[in-house]
Amino acid sequence: MTVLSISAALAAVVAVAVAFSVHVLDADRSSALVSRDSDSSWLVLTWSPSFCRAQPTNAACASGDLAGMGRTLILHGLWPQPRENQYCGVSRRVQEESSRGHRDLPPVELSAGVRDGLAATMADAPNLSLHEWYAHGTCSGLTPEAFFGQALTLATQVREAFDPLFTDDQGRQLTLSALRSRADERFGSGAGERVGMSCLNAAGEGPYVVDVRLSLPAVAAMRTVDGDLDLRRLLTQAPPLTSQCGHGLIPG
Repeated sequence: MTVLSISAALAAVVAVAVAFSVHVLDADRSSALVSRDSDSSWLVLTWSPSFCRAQPTNAACASGDLAGMGRTLILHGLWPQPRENQYCGVSRRVQEESSRGHRDLPPVELSAGVRDGLAATMADAPNLSLHEWYAHGTCSGLTPEAFFGQALTLATQVREAFDPLFTDDQGRQLTLSALRSRADERFGSGAGERVGMSCLNAAGEGPYVVDVRLSLPAVAAMRTVDGDLDLRRLLTQAPPLTSQCGHGLIPG
């Protein structure tokens, strides 16, 4: 379910792999993180070196496309809660196409600035963003432009806060307590309770920290009248989040 740009000559050969990658990237790694709070949302970012260490045969990893994103957290999605809150007002055909990772989803209207931002922040943005919109954005109460604009603004603030933690700890264990301490330092006391992480196991190596997840208010309620979108303020307004894992490796 990888949705990577590949030459037309290879498209037929990799169609299954293309579908496989979207679903692996957007797979449920959240059994212990399910929220029932309909007034909240999750912002999810992925550390691709960890993902590729745990899923080395994934087409996005094998091709080097994820490595090409650099050593930075990449935007996975902005998900209205609860988890079942998906595909709002979406036809069955589009839902099936999206859930299978197919590439012929109806396009959405986005400005050049948002498209460029997604290309720099989200793996295979032209395709994964369509899946994210139909699966999650349609339940946000926002237009695609506003939905992805908010996700990009928040992802930038998360990267600034947490990228150094991942690069400093590469080749070592990253603990939930360290992640939450960084959140408290950057965003105020109590912010760490709104931050969790998920892990995937690599054969013979143990768990790697793959996702950072932040609990936020409902998507449509996040922006203030003056347009401010401040992560410090938003974390204080969100419910606490239970983390799926307490520690994991960061690839060297």
